[in-house]
Amino acid sequence: RETKMAYLTDSQIGEMADAAFTTYDVTCCWKAATRAAAEYAVDEFGIKPRKSAVLLAVKIAKLRWSAVSFKVKQLINN
Repeated sequence: RETKMAYLTDSQIGEMADAAFTTYDVTCCWKAATRAAAEYAVDEFGIKPRKSAVLLAVKIAKLRWSAVSFKVKQLINN
């Protein structure tokens, strides 16, 4: 199946961020998470994502990870 270059929607980038987040949760490696986000777009949407879309998805995943980490620290300290 041939992949095409196309713009991704916010929802699709959010799904890529989910894939990156889950991969980081398992591997503790942002490089692997970045690869997972790109592969998710190819596998699920048939779209080869632009580098900017992949990096945005990873940035969103990092933001989510920071929020979860902050919440866990709060729970531990209370």
